Amino acid sequence: MSTSSVLEGHSSTQTYTSTPEALQALAEAVTQAQQGKPLQPVTVLAPSWAAAQDLAHYLGRVLSDGRGSAAVRTTTLADLAEELAATDGQLAGRAPLPAMVREGAVTAVLADAPGLFAEVADQPATARAIAATSAALDAACPDTLTGLSPLVCEVARVHRAAAGILGGSWYTSHDLYSAAATALQTPRIRKLLGPVIGFQLAEEQDPSAAAFRAALEQQAGTAYLTAMPSPAPGEEILSASDADDEARAVVRLVIEKLRTGTPGHRIGVFYSAAEPYRALLAQRFDEAGISFAGPSALALADTGLARGLGNLLHLDPAKPDVRVILDVMSQGVLHWREGNLPSSAVCERLHASPPAEQEEADEDREPTEAEQKRQQDYAQFTGFVGVLGERLAEVFTARTWTEAAGTLAEFVTEFLGPRSETERPELAKARKALDEVVRDLGLLHGIAPAPSAAAVRAAVAQGIEARRLPTGSIGTGVVLGSYDDGVGRDLDVVFITGAADGLAPARIRENPLLPDSAGHLLAVKLPTIHERSSARREQFRQLLATGTERTILFPRGNLRAGGTLQASRWLAGTTVTDLPSFAHGLMHGSPTGVAATGQEWRVRRLLSTGSLTGDAVLATVSEIRTDRRNGTFSRFNGNLTSVCGPIIDPQRAISPTNLEDWVISPLAYFLRRVLRAELFEDVTLEVQISNLQRGNLMHKVLEDYVRGLTDGSQTVSSERLLEIAEAAFESTTNPAWLLHTWDRDKSRIRTDLQKVHDSDQQARENGWQHLSVEAEFGAEDGEPPVELDLPNGSTVRFRGKVDRVDRHSSGQVLVIDYKTGKADKYKKLTREDPTAGGTRFQLPVYGLFARRFSTDPGAEVRAEYRFITADGKYERVGYEVGADVETRLREDAGLVMAALQAGIFPPRPESDRYTNHTTLMGAAGVRHTWERLKDDPALSDYSRFFQEEK
Repeated sequence: MSTSSVLEGHSSTQTYTSTPEALQALAEAVTQAQQGKPLQPVTVLAPSWAAAQDLAHYLGRVLSDGRGSAAVRTTTLADLAEELAATDGQLAGRAPLPAMVREGAVTAVLADAPGLFAEVADQPATARAIAATSAALDAACPDTLTGLSPLVCEVARVHRAAAGILGGSWYTSHDLYSAAATALQTPRIRKLLGPVIGFQLAEEQDPSAAAFRAALEQQAGTAYLTAMPSPAPGEEILSASDADDEARAVVRLVIEKLRTGTPGHRIGVFYSAAEPYRALLAQRFDEAGISFAGPSALALADTGLARGLGNLLHLDPAKPDVRVILDVMSQGVLHWREGNLPSSAVCERLHASPPAEQEEADEDREPTEAEQKRQQDYAQFTGFVGVLGERLAEVFTARTWTEAAGTLAEFVTEFLGPRSETERPELAKARKALDEVVRDLGLLHGIAPAPSAAAVRAAVAQGIEARRLPTGSIGTGVVLGSYDDGVGRDLDVVFITGAADGLAPARIRENPLLPDSAGHLLAVKLPTIHERSSARREQFRQLLATGTERTILFPRGNLRAGGTLQASRWLAGTTVTDLPSFAHGLMHGSPTGVAATGQEWRVRRLLSTGSLTGDAVLATVSEIRTDRRNGTFSRFNGNLTSVCGPIIDPQRAISPTNLEDWVISPLAYFLRRVLRAELFEDVTLEVQISNLQRGNLMHKVLEDYVRGLTDGSQTVSSERLLEIAEAAFESTTNPAWLLHTWDRDKSRIRTDLQKVHDSDQQARENGWQHLSVEAEFGAEDGEPPVELDLPNGSTVRFRGKVDRVDRHSSGQVLVIDYKTGKADKYKKLTREDPTAGGTRFQLPVYGLFARRFSTDPGAEVRAEYRFITADGKYERVGYEVGADVETRLREDAGLVMAALQAGIFPPRPESDRYTNHTTLMGAAGVRHTWERLKDDPALSDYSRFFQEEK
């Protein structure tokens, strides 16, 4: 029903209270225009492309008893202008001006004559802001700049200079609308249009579009149909606790409508703000298995492919950051077309712990197959990094934008191309969009300044940010979009989300480069903040007219930014119903009684009945939580006695530190030694040498020095020892280390090495001589392992490598293991307790091995830790290894070996003072489990190993 009718020259406006009424009036108007003339052209202008499609479908259903009309054109104002300009041929040979090309022209102007923008001319954001303002000045830039502020004058100057650079190859929206308005003066074109009907059109904010509409009214005549309910609609207003709960509530309400027979394509969900609603609603619809047509939950910028390219473009080609490359590899989008790369996990391990150089290995031993594979993989990976840097340098050194686009396209193909001929549809869609971004770089040729690394990065980032990834098509599911998309739609049920103050209306900011105060000095009037705000309000009222059943929702709070929200001021006078939270719905049922997803249904069922029949995964998870909470020693807490095969090979030699690792934390032993779940630290993040690196360096220096003494290649000399140290410093230096801390550490190491030299020299003067350095036993090729018969009748074979073996003139043998830490935790080692309660096994095993160096069967063999730093106070901890020590070793090692063979791996926590498996799993949780588990009878045989250190 018409509520008003206004005649203004060649235009008329009829207003209705709902879009369905306006649709009926549209059908009647078209029928009347074609009365007796079925081929009479009629042009219907819609507020959006999607609305134009809806109008075409609607008229096809209702005109001529469902036969439609071939002469009716439904389009948007912009598409009509494009059609008229093309028909008239005024813009022939010119292409539409992309935002990136305009920005390139602005960048060129700023590079040549920055003017007031000199301080920020090289910032991409400056060119972007001026380019956006330049689009408004296409129609509004005055002939004279008199009276304008210096800033606005500068913007106008840059605008004009950029237009001169662009020349006549491009056309702007102002050019398009002007050409279309000129074309309207041709009778032939007016005849092609026929009567023009504007449906739910808002007041144009673009002065060029407004001028074209005015020309339409004057030359062709335009009848406007619009729908706008009363300011205080009687719709249902619901409030949710936050946007997340709001999205879940909408999905449940949509499901309820689908259950009652409303087709999905007759339901629309529209949001006020893209963030966070676009992704939230798309995600919730996906989870519920509801098809929808509208923006995807992901933009191109959200895809791993686009993120990967952006990250790679920020690398330094001369020295690529391997961590960035590994991060892109982990997303599954980076590979090498020219070669087969190891997996990202393998590459991470190789980066953190590169294989030893062949010349550093034992020259008399061939590398194992595994070592050869590591070296091959490392060479492949480092070669890949080098080639990637070279290709990236080719992109950044391109002389023209055409060349840059071509080399970047080759770069994407070589390193980010598809792995196979078939790939996931969403990945293929993202790849197509990314290829368009790269191809568009060529449009900057001859316009923007010569490409640079920063310019390529900025142009690609802008292109990626501007591209969306739509999903579905009109008529195939629930309609999803912004408030703009909801106006003029042919729908039955409409949900309007985000109707809160701050979102609807959102704050409109003044353009500082073209403030409202300059409006009266421009060639045409631009809309002010107040006018733009009024237009948004009118659009909201038009949205309220869509459909026959509408539900409005808004969030009461913002969990991301905090604070409380109120219903939109545009809804003043309405009654609001608060929806319970999502958590409340899980425990008590949602307002509709509908579970939006399978997960939600399962949670509700579990909460109400306490179990889910047939859900094996949930049953297992519940068992895990119960066992860990109650301290039950089951397979989920390291008891693998009934589910595992052999953990260790009894014929394979094992190091004594393996046994020590099990005592420290059996679970960590299982993760590290059995599952090979190694931890690694990225040395490139360190600012000084680590304790482990310091220890390795000092071991290597002393090894090289003592080996020279034992083979006679050098004589005793502290100067020679320090020369070896300086060479080690040179090869160990990390550029990431702070110079002053590295100088301090080198000074301390020199002092420690001098102390060790002086102590050894005194020992040599007292009759000691060096027999062997880095003596290895238990390896495949070399000294046989140390064998020890255990109480249960089995035999354990030990392997290891001792730092040094000395012998006294009296025949006594001394085996030494260097330590660079503190001595405190080793002081419990005595001959009476040679394993320190079953926690230390190195010394007794090394002592058994050292017996092989004795020339007198009755001579003593001593094993000791030698602390070679000031932190350890240069102390010595050790004892003579006799029959009593061997007996104690047999007992303690027998218990640990029995546990390993049986599959006993309880989660005893490691220290939380450094990063380890315990801290990664959550030290508090592991300690909680261990406190309830440690007294389990199944662990009683090993309880003395697990005594807490005081």
